[in-house]
Amino acid sequence: MQRLKSVLLVIAIFSTMLCSCVDKNSPDYRYDRAVKLMDSGKYAEAVTEFDSLNGYKDSAELSRKANARLLNTGKVKAGDIIRFGDYKGHTNWRILTVNGSEAYITTVDVVDSYPFDGSWSGWEDKDCDIKLWLNDKYLNAAFTDYEREIIVEKEGIKVFLLSIEEAYRYFKDNEDRAVSINDDLGYWLRNKGIYSDHAAFICSDPVGKGSIDEYGGLVYLDRGVRPALWIKIDAENSGAAKAEESITESGYFFLKKSGSEVELIGLTKEGTKQENLVIPAGVKIFGRVVDGFASESLKSVSFESDDDVDYGYLVAGSRSLEKIKLPAKLTKLGVHSNIPKLREIVIPEGVRKIPFNCFNNDENLETVEIKGKLTEIDAMAFSGCGSLKNIKLPDSVTSIGTAAFQSCKSLGEITLPKDLKNLEEYVFAYSEKLTITVPEEMQLEKWDKAFSQPESEDYEVPDLKLTVRVKKGSWADQHFDEVFTAKSVKEYY
Repeated sequence: MQRLKSVLLVIAIFSTMLCSCVDKNSPDYRYDRAVKLMDSGKYAEAVTEFDSLNGYKDSAELSRKANARLLNTGKVKAGDIIRFGDYKGHTNWRILTVNGSEAYITTVDVVDSYPFDGSWSGWEDKDCDIKLWLNDKYLNAAFTDYEREIIVEKEGIKVFLLSIEEAYRYFKDNEDRAVSINDDLGYWLRNKGIYSDHAAFICSDPVGKGSIDEYGGLVYLDRGVRPALWIKIDAENSGAAKAEESITESGYFFLKKSGSEVELIGLTKEGTKQENLVIPAGVKIFGRVVDGFASESLKSVSFESDDDVDYGYLVAGSRSLEKIKLPAKLTKLGVHSNIPKLREIVIPEGVRKIPFNCFNNDENLETVEIKGKLTEIDAMAFSGCGSLKNIKLPDSVTSIGTAAFQSCKSLGEITLPKDLKNLEEYVFAYSEKLTITVPEEMQLEKWDKAFSQPESEDYEVPDLKLTVRVKKGSWADQHFDEVFTAKSVKEYY
């Protein structure tokens, strides 16, 4: 018995010595530890351990598998940045919304560039070039087999582009939509543009960075690609119950009810035949109901309620629309660009800003009445409004953005606001025979190139020929040569 005890003691001592010799920092040991963590459901710890191995054995692939399982547990919420897949080093995704057992995500960055479609068929067509590329070459290159398994198929495909509605719904502003990109091409949205050979996109140029360009770009040119897709998650852990949705007809409109929210999503067949439409009260509007509002029948749009409403891109691109009556208590203008038959607009008292591109290319807009104490006119707000003749800027305006009145060739005269402090570049570029009256009280703080023309490499752009009326001895009189172009003519009043 004593001898047996001695043998057992020797074995125990030997085992202890053997264990103490195991290098817990060795790649093999750490690899095995990561596998055990993953098998026990500790996915976050497993991912960290696999990543620390820097590609040892198949640690990179197993890290992605553990990460996919982590996402599948559902411990995510809207706004989170997650890691999923890998395409040319692009691995980060932003969660846009969580709905029950599914999460809708989009890449943080533009991942590549690609033409939208060479045949002008549009996203809905099964042979749309960019849709085919996303669901074949991109899908297979970016994701492992396990990752592809948790991507949810919708409408027969797995990978999408964002829509105008989604770009407006899930991002709070232009800055939020913008991405880091090395050119001015922006990234595609899946909606058609104004013409059949155009598709909408998000701008990336310095002036309009992050803005939605519903006019669109030519479909056969390269532009950035920012994929979006749905992934499976555990509904119990996500804490986001699946919203019960129903679509109903109400008058001339299709309404989608999701929980307590009612969203205007389109026009009925009869609605597309109407000349006058009244937008019902209490509905959410996230995008443009373009199919109906682009019909040749529609002449006027008004709102049932005078209460404030965010109507976004509802009327943008409406080709036959002539009149829009806005709610009296409105505080935020939507986008009214590319409405060629709109002739006049009244901006309600509560509005403080005319946003970027707001009335851009409304070529027949003649009269703008501003009722309230407006403070800002953003870049390109009235650019391309070649028929604009009548607009009185309130003295409360302090800032006018780049090219705000560019190519307003019918604008014969305008009086600058008394409180104006900031003028960005090329505010009145390509104006013809414009007379500007400067109040005695106005003193600018920034005006570099405000009264200049954009430069061109292809041709010489002539200086603006302005007539500028100033009060003798005023700030504008004393700083005239600093502010205005050499060909500007000074007149006293």
